[in-house]
Amino acid sequence: MRLWKLAAAAVLALACVTPALAGGDDDRIALFQPKNIFHSGLRDAHVVALTFDDGPNANTPAVLDVLKTLNVKATFFIVGRMAKRYPDVLARIAAEGHLLANHSATHPLLGNRYVRHPDLLVDQIREVNDLIAPLMKPTDKFFFRAPFGSWRTAHAAVLNADPVLRNYIGPIYWDEGGEISMTRDGYIMSAADWSCWHHRWSAETCAKGYLREIRRHDGGVVLMHCIHRQSADLVAAVVPALMEEGYRFARIDQVPEYKQYETPPAKPAAVADRSNGPIQYAGVIDQKDLK
Repeated sequence: MRLWKLAAAAVLALACVTPALAGGDDDRIALFQPKNIFHSGLRDAHVVALTFDDGPNANTPAVLDVLKTLNVKATFFIVGRMAKRYPDVLARIAAEGHLLANHSATHPLLGNRYVRHPDLLVDQIREVNDLIAPLMKPTDKFFFRAPFGSWRTAHAAVLNADPVLRNYIGPIYWDEGGEISMTRDGYIMSAADWSCWHHRWSAETCAKGYLREIRRHDGGVVLMHCIHRQSADLVAAVVPALMEEGYRFARIDQVPEYKQYETPPAKPAAVADRSNGPIQYAGVIDQKDLK
């Protein structure tokens, strides 16, 4: 029996328990969850976490230019085959203070084939980890989003059996940007960028859907992509409007709801302190904004 099968059996029960129930604060470990993590805790918080999938590519630098001008940090879920083609863009994402995250090597639908062949699943995640880990700061946390949001419970146990990959938090889902919805009279209520471009909408029209959905939720994790020629224009249409309304912006490693899945730093036994102090946030997000 292969090593991953033995280890998977040992961690399956723990993978199916929420971190809050798995033990005390010092016992929690970052594990892949058996289901997508749908709850970000940012709704009604007036805070937005921009996330960009599927890059990098030749259109990504324009997105980075807009974010740099606006002084907003985001999270980029990286596809391995794209990172290999655009290593300089990948390095720029990290150098400009954005968080690199894992979106698989080839963007497959992680369905039953990857249940039957778990070694293929491990390869998908490990390949991207090997590309992004050298560019990340020692304090950065590792996050994963499943391509198409497709996930199987069995995947969690397989990946949690790997001593490196089990440090990932995920799969991370989203609050806005997943679909286009309209009223009967054609009023755009929500938008998804790839679908906007399929409908040949302008960035300004697509932005209306994003803004209305974000406002209804009063914040959230926003799904976008950084690979289309319209991607930068969409960011330029959405972010300044939210800034004018007082929204704050965060990388997903600054989102308190996800901190329950993080691996706490090891503490020397002689100086261990179990007191729970206030969570500190970096960048443009403040603790008081998330209460």
